[in-house]
Amino acid sequence: MEANGKPDTAVILRKMFYSGLVRALKGLLASLLAGCLIVAIGVAGLAQPSSPALDVRSTAKSNVDQVIDFVLARNPGLRSYQAHASLDVRQVNFPYLHPILDGKVYYNSPGFTVYYFPHTPSYLQGITRVEGAIGMASRWRHCYTITLEVQPDQYVLHMVPKIRGEVAQMDVGVDRKSGDPQFFNWSYHNAGDSVQLWQTYSLIGGYDVVTSQSAVIDKHHIRAKATGTFDAFQYNVPVPTPTPTPTNPLHQCDN
Repeated sequence: MEANGKPDTAVILRKMFYSGLVRALKGLLASLLAGCLIVAIGVAGLAQPSSPALDVRSTAKSNVDQVIDFVLARNPGLRSYQAHASLDVRQVNFPYLHPILDGKVYYNSPGFTVYYFPHTPSYLQGITRVEGAIGMASRWRHCYTITLEVQPDQYVLHMVPKIRGEVAQMDVGVDRKSGDPQFFNWSYHNAGDSVQLWQTYSLIGGYDVVTSQSAVIDKHHIRAKATGTFDAFQYNVPVPTPTPTPTNPLHQCDN
């Protein structure tokens, strides 16, 4: 403080800078929950070891359709589940925030998800509950112009949104044997911004579900790394059902 009792300009600027970074991280975490993790949960119950491996042939369009259908046409008996969820986010640049969130995830076919963290740090209030349906494979053909790259171990879907939004392109790596969506990469129009997500699957109670994931985030001048773990799965149980709202971007195409 200055001698006359007025706030020091440098102190004000530091507070403004800090609060701006906190707001940016809050927005980033909201995006991470609504995007990366809900994508993961939305497809977590789709993989099934007994599914036959996909043999992609014919035209480029039919190849894309085959891969998407491969992701969708599995585990017809899985209607819903709930699981314990932990999220550890470590910011690797100033102000080095490190929130650790603990809660539940609820999944309802064909891909609506509620992510609930009852206790969050004060600077993250407002994202205790996130609803969404982005990343639903059933919407990919409607929302994106898609091309397919066939690699030795995976199919990579390169998806450009048909309606311009924040995301410039989403790439999804699908395992060629199991059909597991194992890798997501979001590239943004803002140069240098990206989010990458890797997923690990395990056979739990007859379903091949995502049990851990890791992410690298470089967005809005925030650099962070995140890990998520999921356990205590309960299948085909009553779960909260989000109400799709046309004005809610979480229920629209992944822009």
